[in-house]
Amino acid sequence: MEPHEYETIIECAARDRAEIAFQLGGECSLRKKEVLEVTLNKIQKSRSPDVEVFFMRVWGKETRKEDSKKPRKPWVPGSLLEKLERYSKRKNIRPSSPLYPNSKGTLQNDIEDARERAADKTGDDDFLEVTFHDFRRYFATNLFYREGVNIEFIAALGGWEDPDYMKDEYLDPYFDDVIERHLAQRGVLDIETDHQSDFEKVLSKMNKLKNRIDTLDQTLAAETTEVESEELETEESDDDHSLEEFF
Repeated sequence: MEPHEYETIIECAARDRAEIAFQLGGECSLRKKEVLEVTLNKIQKSRSPDVEVFFMRVWGKETRKEDSKKPRKPWVPGSLLEKLERYSKRKNIRPSSPLYPNSKGTLQNDIEDARERAADKTGDDDFLEVTFHDFRRYFATNLFYREGVNIEFIAALGGWEDPDYMKDEYLDPYFDDVIERHLAQRGVLDIETDHQSDFEKVLSKMNKLKNRIDTLDQTLAAETTEVESEELETEESDDDHSLEEFF
C-alpha cells in the first residue's frame, strides 16, 4: 500500500478496535495473532536513561519455524500509544486485558468490512484484495523505501530473522511514490516535486543548522545585554547609597 491507501483503509475501519488493529500491523509490524495478545502493560518506556521511546513485549513466531517463538521489541509510536490508552479508558479495559477481542474471525470480519468500504469510497476494487499481511508489508516498505531505515533494523523490529527473506517477500519498490522519490533524490526528474535530491537535503540541513546558530546567537546576545543592564543598575544603586551616607 502507498501512504494514501494505508490512510484510506484506516479511515474506512468501521470500529475503533479495527482502526487500532490495522495500525498495530502497519506501524508496529504485528502479526494478526500478535494483535490479539496486545495489552497496555506490555508497552513500556525504554529502560535506557534519557531514551523516550516506547516498546512492546511480543513473543512471535520465527519466520521459517512453524512451532517456534522468540521475543522481540516492536517500537510503538507515541501517537498510537495515546490512541490505545484513550481506547482502553473509554472501553474500561484493564492494563492486563487484551485490547482486541481474542478472535481471529472478528479481526478478519473487520478487515473485510474495511476493504469493502474502501472500495466503495474510492471505486478501486484493488482494496478488496487487502489482507492483514499487507499491513506488515506496508510497515517494511514504508520504513525502508520512504524513511530510509536500515534493513537489518527493520527485520529486527518486525521479527524477520532473515533480512534477505524480508526483502524478497515484503519490500515492494514499485509503488509510484517510491519510484518518484528515488528519481527525485537522484536529481533526474524533469518536473518539480516535493521530494528533495541528496544535494538539496544537505542544503536544507545546513540552513536549519544556520538558523539554530543564529537563534542561539540572538539568545546569548539578549542574555548578555540583560546581565549588563542588571550590573549597571546595581552600580547605580551602590553609588546612590554611598552618596546618602556621605551626606
